[in-house]
Amino acid sequence: MNDFVEITREKYYRAVKKAKPLFAWFSLTDACNLDCKYCFVDAAYHPPGSTEPIQDPLDTKTVCDIIDNVYQADTEIVMFAGGEPTLREDLIDIVRYTSTRMSAAMNTNGYVCDESYCSDLAKAGLSQVKISIDGIEKNHDWNRGEGSFQRVVDAAKNFKKAGIPKVVLILTLSSLNYDELSEVVDLSMGLGVDFTMVEFLPLGKASERKEWTLSKEQLERAQRVLFDAQKRFGWQRVAFENRYIVGDDEHCKGVCMDPNRQANFYDFCVGCISGLYSFCILACGKVVAGDIMSIVVGDLKQERMKDIWKNAEVFQMLRNRENLKGKCGECRYRYVCGGCRRRAYAYTGDLMAADPGCWRND
Repeated sequence: MNDFVEITREKYYRAVKKAKPLFAWFSLTDACNLDCKYCFVDAAYHPPGSTEPIQDPLDTKTVCDIIDNVYQADTEIVMFAGGEPTLREDLIDIVRYTSTRMSAAMNTNGYVCDESYCSDLAKAGLSQVKISIDGIEKNHDWNRGEGSFQRVVDAAKNFKKAGIPKVVLILTLSSLNYDELSEVVDLSMGLGVDFTMVEFLPLGKASERKEWTLSKEQLERAQRVLFDAQKRFGWQRVAFENRYIVGDDEHCKGVCMDPNRQANFYDFCVGCISGLYSFCILACGKVVAGDIMSIVVGDLKQERMKDIWKNAEVFQMLRNRENLKGKCGECRYRYVCGGCRRRAYAYTGDLMAADPGCWRND
């Protein structure tokens, strides 16, 4: 195990030295046509059918300028999100512009994604779409509104029919829908789409709802369920934040220790990629530290992403795993996991604190 720590430390810092901002999450609007009870960004509700115009802070040209900016920093994939990105009347034009430079993806609630709209997005070059789901029908509709579950299922079918290369159902797992995890995986496989899971955190509209957070025991069981699903369906089809469980993944550990493999994104697991390979852009054009939305590190209307990526103190802090505190700082898996920085910050206000959700005891 001492060899494991030493080898992964050396490879981790080799990876960090060459790391580029490969993945951008870009909120195109703060507006949303649904009013989800645990929206982590606390999006502004814009009722379906409303005739009130949405005042997006960035016009089409500024969005495209930002796309050029991040492209010049070697970003490879932009995930358009919100709020709800389909509320932007210029979304298809933005996707078309982006797809000539890098991969254009989208995270949507699927509410307005009929056959014609999905076809237009596919023709514009959309390469991946993630559709949010919150459990089976009763749980999903409780959170997002009556009839919204069926809209998700229809959207998944429409995007598949349109020929989008990768269609994914993305589940935010909480104590409220924990028992439906396997059912949602089966639903995804039955629809012929992929599945991914993120963990609920008490942020945004649900900032006072810590009781909806998964217990350590629930999180461990959920990760083991998904780890088993990966063995059955393949890791390309079932994805989740594999922190903690990485200690049980002998294949992953073997890959990380293999001296014949490079220490790049595809050959070495660093765990949390915030500030190492990913960053987020708010609807106003400011850059934040990964998915930690309250820590602003730059403004793409005024600065180059290349410079922000290189110089932002928060990014430099995240890349130095010697800054990890408590249990995370002592963990043998700290260079291939690093804990959830978003959860640590949400619960403690300290970006480098021990991850309070970790269930490992070794």
